[in-house]
Amino acid sequence: MIQRKIFRFGVLALLFLMPLWCFAQRGERIQTVVIDAGHGGRDPGALGKVSKEKDLNLAVALKLGNYIKENMPDVKVVYTRDSDKFVELSERAAIANRNNADVFISIHCNSTEGTTTAHGAETFVMGESKNEANLRIAMKENAAILLEDNTEAYNNFDPNSTEAYILFSLSQSLYQSQSLNLADKVQKQFASKGRHDRGVQQAGFLVLWKTSMPSILVELGFINNVQEEQFLNSARGQNQMALALYRAFEEYKREFESENLVSAEPNNNPSASGNTFFAVQFASRDRKVTSTETAFRGVKEVDVYEYNGAFRYISGHFLTKAEATRRQAELRALGYNDAFVVAFINGERGTIKQAEEALRK
Repeated sequence: MIQRKIFRFGVLALLFLMPLWCFAQRGERIQTVVIDAGHGGRDPGALGKVSKEKDLNLAVALKLGNYIKENMPDVKVVYTRDSDKFVELSERAAIANRNNADVFISIHCNSTEGTTTAHGAETFVMGESKNEANLRIAMKENAAILLEDNTEAYNNFDPNSTEAYILFSLSQSLYQSQSLNLADKVQKQFASKGRHDRGVQQAGFLVLWKTSMPSILVELGFINNVQEEQFLNSARGQNQMALALYRAFEEYKREFESENLVSAEPNNNPSASGNTFFAVQFASRDRKVTSTETAFRGVKEVDVYEYNGAFRYISGHFLTKAEATRRQAELRALGYNDAFVVAFINGERGTIKQAEEALRK
């Protein structure tokens, strides 16, 4: 009875402190991403026949970071580890918080007991474990704290106690909706690469619970499945997974900034020019295509602008968002599933709200 009272006191104390972690200031740009390669050093993570989870996590994390550095020079990339070293779970979250990160991505590989046929990738956000399988995954990842020298940072949280996970069912991240949005984009990218989509899940991960920004934990695949281990252990597999994560992050950043970002060089009088309109962005390329008619067959009124080191292709010039939304539906019917509405004010990218206000004047 005394032990249970102590546990409940710890839960209440942590819940009381949680708002201090969650009220980080969010800007209008995605400027910093923290990439967390799960496990490391004396913590190997799950084991396959020929590989260790910690090594696969690190390989994909570094490749993801390189994709972002090469294509998004305006984004600062921070690794919780860039070598085979042990980093405490609380320190991983602390690294993200100290760097005022806008996004936190933790990379892992899954494993099962008793079967080697489980396959596919899934992405987790902080939340209540909805089923026994998700609870087991969270317990496995949280067990890393048992290798730490000082567990006081977790108020004697027992990662193997089912009762302890009441803590997570009572807490709710301020950034859950953004985290779910990013997680959904990750899973869609994995599926587009032919990976089995295990969906977006929720579970009580300590490494996500203490971060004060949109945060996800990705399980790339099952290391105890021979075929998946071979894929994840290959350069092709690692590049494919890293590229899928990069594209999901790029899409999330683009959407976030299109809704929140005032132009880097804002025009204080956007109504001074008639060049204010809505369009639909449907493609992004690292290099400018030589012929839009050939590259984007069936798409009408194609234009291009350069943003964050890439060429963005848009269709249409509309004076209302409703008209642009109809074009968006047409483009998605053509297979451009990620097409979305963007706004321009005096020829500069702005927010939809700004364009609507400018056009009303």
